[in-house]
Amino acid sequence: MTKKRLGDCTQQCLPFLKALISHRCRELSEVLGRVCVVTLAVAFLGATWGAPSLMAKKKKPPTTKTVRGQVLDASDDGIAGAAVEMTNLTTGKKTAIYTGSGGHFTFTGLKTFDDYQFRATYKGQVSETRKVSSWDTRMRMVVNLHIPPPKD
Repeated sequence: MTKKRLGDCTQQCLPFLKALISHRCRELSEVLGRVCVVTLAVAFLGATWGAPSLMAKKKKPPTTKTVRGQVLDASDDGIAGAAVEMTNLTTGKKTAIYTGSGGHFTFTGLKTFDDYQFRATYKGQVSETRKVSSWDTRMRMVVNLHIPPPKD
């Protein structure tokens, strides 16, 4: 083939090639458009369904201590209505509560870096004194207090 004939062939084929390429580009564009829409839909659904687990808050460790316990008599029976006094040994502040049924009591929100002292009284009798140290890293503690029998 001569250069002239090759040029003529190219001139004649060029519109056909342009049309073919244009048609294939449109098809490709439509396919890619569908793929894009499907991908976006899947991403959206994944984000909304997965959102609660992603946004769920991790449980933080407690930042304050809780001390619970029981006031018991000589027979290890709970004493309802006994007064339990807690003293913050760091600040000197005293807090008192009465035991509930079964002699149960609970103090919450105690500062981890403070030392505390606990004692109970009932009908003029005083229990031993128990201490909770700031060095004790347990965040939930049990402190049982025993009231001695009345003296005759």
